[in-house]
Order: sequence, then C-alpha cells, then structure tokens
Amino acid sequence: MLIRYCLLTFFVAMIYGCTAVTDEVRKTVEYAFSEAQDAELSPKRIKTFPYTSLYVQWQGEPRILVVLGFVDKPDDWHFITAEKETLVLRDGRVIRTQDLKHNLLAISKLSKDPLKCIVTEPANCQTTWQREYDYQLDGQSVSRKVASKFYVKEKQVLELPFGKVRVTLVEEKGHYELTGQAFTNRFWVEEDGHVVKSQQQLFADREPLTLTQVTWIGRDYSNNEAE
Repeated sequence: MLIRYCLLTFFVAMIYGCTAVTDEVRKTVEYAFSEAQDAELSPKRIKTFPYTSLYVQWQGEPRILVVLGFVDKPDDWHFITAEKETLVLRDGRVIRTQDLKHNLLAISKLSKDPLKCIVTEPANCQTTWQREYDYQLDGQSVSRKVASKFYVKEKQVLELPFGKVRVTLVEEKGHYELTGQAFTNRFWVEEDGHVVKSQQQLFADREPLTLTQVTWIGRDYSNNEAE
C-alpha cells in the first residue's frame, strides 16, 4: 500500500508539472514497469527518459529496469522494480529492500560508511567499517555482524548506457563475522562522490547485485568529454 501511494504521489506530481501527459510518456511509464528480459533503453530513449533509472541484475538472472519512486530523509532513494519490489539506496549503497524473497531490513552505523567520503575526503575518511545487518530470511528476522575495509583503486573511464564517465574504483573487502564468509563490493564513483555503478553483496548466500545508472535527473552529462 505504501509503495502504491508513493508511486501515485510521484506520478500525480509529474502530471501536474506538465501541461499534458503525452502518449509517449504513458508508453514510457508502461515500459519502465513492464517485465522484460535484459531490459535496455536505446540511446535516443535515454536522452528523453523522464525518470531517474537504473539497470539492476542479480548475477545469472535477467537485467531489469527500475525507476526512482521517491526520495526521503536523510538521503534515501527508493527505486521500484517491475514487480513493485523496492531497493533503497543511500550514497550508492543498497541499505534496505522490500518485497524480495529475502529482505535486508536495516544496516547499523550508516553514518560511518566510508563510501560517503572515501573519494571526496580521503584524508579525513576512515577506511574500516563494522556494522550489523538485519535480515528477514524465510520469514525469520536475523542479524549478522559484518566488518570490511575500503581501498581506493585506479581511476577509470567507464562506458555506461548514457555515455563515458570518469570514475574512481573503490573496493570494499569484508566478511561475515559469524561464518567468516568473505565478499568484495565494488563501487565506481565520480569525483563528487556520486556512485554510477556498483556490485554489492546483500546476502551471504546469494550472488552479488549489479546496479548501473541509466538516467539521473538533475545531473548533466551533455558536455561529458571523458576519454
């Protein structure tokens, strides 16, 4: 119900912000929420797509397109899948999910996440992070302690659906303290700290999730000259 209400609010705001809702916009909305195998927007559609959107893909599964439903405080971005599942991102990290088979309910000590500052303020940024993950697994709530260390790797020019962009690769190497199971998260970060792509381990027993920026309303890449 909450998701439907927020989506309704989002689309009502979009409608009142325009003089008319064209058939093209309606078709775009339908496309964004339609089920698709390896969804892909054409370069032309990306230039006119009216929503912030990502490609999301669990390793070994079809890629889907998700769109931004709403943003709430402090800076949590709620993305909605075709099946009305929700991924909540903060600083590029998935911090909560809803309506998946298993769900990430919360992460502690988010204010100490080095991802917030490792590129923009490296001299003043801690490179280690300990926190707890709260999960809902098979109908039961469980907590897992996680520890990780962050490494700033090389600068790259990354080819993304909207074009090339200069980024810094950040690797997070961590482990679950109960089992010792190791994982590596990767984040491709722009100079101002904005994450354009990531590979994240949300659950210890599932393949990583890859998120790739397709469109981001408010960020101008029209004069991007990355080579």
